[in-house]
Amino acid sequence: MLPIVNAVGCVVLVGFIFIQWLEGQGLERDLGETRTREILEKNARTEAEQQITQLRSDIQGLKDSVDSIRQAAEAAEKELVIKNEEIAKFAAGLEEARAMIVTWEAAVKERDEALKLRDEALQKRDEAIAARDSKLKEVNAQLVATRKRLDEAVAELKKAGAR
Repeated sequence: MLPIVNAVGCVVLVGFIFIQWLEGQGLERDLGETRTREILEKNARTEAEQQITQLRSDIQGLKDSVDSIRQAAEAAEKELVIKNEEIAKFAAGLEEARAMIVTWEAAVKERDEALKLRDEALQKRDEAIAARDSKLKEVNAQLVATRKRLDEAVAELKKAGAR
C-alpha cells in the first residue's frame, strides 16, 4: 500500500505542480498584460505630458499675441485720439478761415463800392474840369475879344487925342 500511497502522493504532487504551473502561467500572463498596460500608460502619460507642454506653449503664445494685440489697439486708440484732436484743430482753422473769407469778401465788396464811388466822383470831376476848361476857353475868347476892342478903343482914343 505504500507504493499506492506513494503513487497517489506523486499524482497529487504532479497535480499540485501542474496547478502551480498553470497558476504561474496565469500570473506570468497577467504580469505580461500588466507590464503591457504599464508601458501603454507610460506612453499615454508621456504623450499627455507632451500635449500639456505643447498646450502651455500655445497658451503662452496666445497670451503674448493677445498682449501684443492689446498694445497695438491701445497705440491705435492713442493715435486715433491724436488724429481726432488734429481734425478738431483743422476744423477750427477751417471755420476761422471761412470767417476770414466772409470778412474779406465784405471788405472786397466795400472796396469795390468805394472804387465805384471814386470812379463816379472822378468822372464828375473830369466832367466839371471839362466844363471849366470849356468855360475858361469861352471866357478867354471873350477876354481876347474885349482886349481887342479895348486896344482898338485905346488906339482910336489916341488917334482922337492926337488930332
